[in-house]
Amino acid sequence: METINISKGFKITLAGMPDISVIQIPEPETIAVCAMDIPYIRPKLLIKENDPVKTGTPLFCDKRNKCIQYVSSGTGTVKKIVFGERRRLKEVVIALNKNDDFIQFETLSSTDINAVPKSKIKKLLQQGGLWQSFREFPSKDTADENHDPPMIIVSLNGNDPFSPHPQAVLENNTEFFEFGIQILKLFSNRIVVTSRQSSLDRLNGFKDDITHIVPDFYPAWDPGVVLYQLKRTQKENRSWCISVEHLIRVAQFLLTGRYPVKRVVTVTRSNDKKPHILTRQGAPVKDLVGSLDENSLITTGRFNGRIVDPQTHIGFFETTLNIIKDNQKEELFGFIQPGLATPTASKTFLSCLAKTPKNLDCNIHGEERACINCGYCTSICPVDLAPNFIMKALLSDDIEDALSYGLLDCCRCGLCSYACPSKIELTKLLSDGMDAHYKDKE
Repeated sequence: METINISKGFKITLAGMPDISVIQIPEPETIAVCAMDIPYIRPKLLIKENDPVKTGTPLFCDKRNKCIQYVSSGTGTVKKIVFGERRRLKEVVIALNKNDDFIQFETLSSTDINAVPKSKIKKLLQQGGLWQSFREFPSKDTADENHDPPMIIVSLNGNDPFSPHPQAVLENNTEFFEFGIQILKLFSNRIVVTSRQSSLDRLNGFKDDITHIVPDFYPAWDPGVVLYQLKRTQKENRSWCISVEHLIRVAQFLLTGRYPVKRVVTVTRSNDKKPHILTRQGAPVKDLVGSLDENSLITTGRFNGRIVDPQTHIGFFETTLNIIKDNQKEELFGFIQPGLATPTASKTFLSCLAKTPKNLDCNIHGEERACINCGYCTSICPVDLAPNFIMKALLSDDIEDALSYGLLDCCRCGLCSYACPSKIELTKLLSDGMDAHYKDKE
């Protein structure tokens, strides 16, 4: 077990850390398979409204590779197909029946898995709606089935400060986790399993599988940050990653032949220590968050992710919902206030001297203005980029210059936008640049 030394990141303790306990909530009336949280997908519908579906029925596929299917996580009737701007598919809503009727897929045995061809495993996962669990760097698109990755990174801690604790995810799933690691070893000779330092005390039964320990500050456990620290050759830029939750679900599917429908999510809000929630994949957001205060936003990440409507459903890759105050009020004489409770990346406020947990809201404390080359974005970037230089290259349409500054190493953690005193959305600019470069290469 090695320690990865990472010096940059968000080192402020946030209020609202979820409790380690897990509660199960009642079955929802509807579930949905969302397309909005899936990068680069070009969905093609395979069903229509009022069609009956079983658990595991394909609802849509990716036009770029029609073998990659997205399936229903419940049995019922297609209630509604929701489109966004330019008729882009947002979600397929299923009205659930009381009981699940599963489509039965072929099962594999853990004892002779090494004799199973990789092509067969890939085909099963594509048909069963789980191949997209594997993401390929640098774009984090669905992994290329024809590419053998030099490294596969498994993060036990998700991609958010408040992602589900690995103990809550791994509990009663030891067999599936071990089988999942066996599957990964068929695809790559180098498997990296990372854990936050603070999680180790509760993972005694899995310490033999953990290969690397990372610090406790965000986003040290992000697979993109881990890859940046470990890669030694250009070839490793096309490594894969998968979350521990998806790894367990892949193993469950291959061993049982049934699409796994349960998952653990967290719902966090300041000054409220809520337990983890065991629910059905694609559950309604309103069932998970409960009542909302006025001027609250629901996001799928404290520093990145998307804003979600309470009337929609949680996505395939989303495991946390953060309820944040949308407070845009100006503070009287705010420029001379000591800021005892205001989190600060630049140590502008006296709160930097206190170790008490801080509350984040949506107040940006100003408006966007010109970059002043202060270097705060560079000082906080966990992959040692200079986001201000990359931004200027992108704004001048010099993609080659942006690439030379390390654009493709960006892990989209959102910290550069958070730290920027000029309120520039650096993460969005860099992310859009990466997406444009990737789509040009397709």
